[in-house]
Amino acid sequence: MRTRIQFILSGIFLLGLLSCSKDNDPATQSKIEGLWIGTYTVDQTPSAGQQYASYSIKPDGTMISDSKNIGVQNICIGTWTLTGTTFSSSYHVIYGDSQNIGITQTITATLDNTGKLSGTWVNNDSGNYSGTFTMTRVN
Repeated sequence: MRTRIQFILSGIFLLGLLSCSKDNDPATQSKIEGLWIGTYTVDQTPSAGQQYASYSIKPDGTMISDSKNIGVQNICIGTWTLTGTTFSSSYHVIYGDSQNIGITQTITATLDNTGKLSGTWVNNDSGNYSGTFTMTRVN
């Protein structure tokens, strides 16, 4: 009986070690926090080409997105998470084109070894717009 309990406790301990993620690793978190600048595209309007975008990713789990949509500035606020190298965010448009204010967008991206953040974005509330983006951290 004692051997069985030791085996079970050893298994629980090992499972605990294996399930730890880099989410709380300060070195991993510091790689994503800061100002990111890059471009995005809209799948539904490829003729618009690449548009300016920036993310200010803050240590408290919040972020600000500042972008141009065919010359019109849009500002969004939201939250982010980083699990390993997978970056996720959900934010709301608070300033910009009147048809976009209040819209929720989500992004999923990968932080690669070269320090680039690349992924997809989806407009969840209106028109099913989506696209891709690539950014580089500038500070």
